[in-house]
Amino acid sequence: MATAYVCWLIIRNNCFILPKRSQQNMSLEPNNLKSQNSFRDDGLIHRKTIGVEPVKDGKGVVLVAKKSK
Repeated sequence: MATAYVCWLIIRNNCFILPKRSQQNMSLEPNNLKSQNSFRDDGLIHRKTIGVEPVKDGKGVVLVAKKSK
């Protein structure tokens, strides 16, 4: 398994990026609470992350935690 930094170098300009609106780089990846395209906020490369997802019936949200292996 590659380190988090190497994974970030591979996916930083390719995955889940929205077109630029103003000067911010926004991202749609899972477990990225701030929706910013940055190493610190990336939800795919880090071992421990937290995310928020809507419930299937549309009444509330669920807190999702990704645990390290």
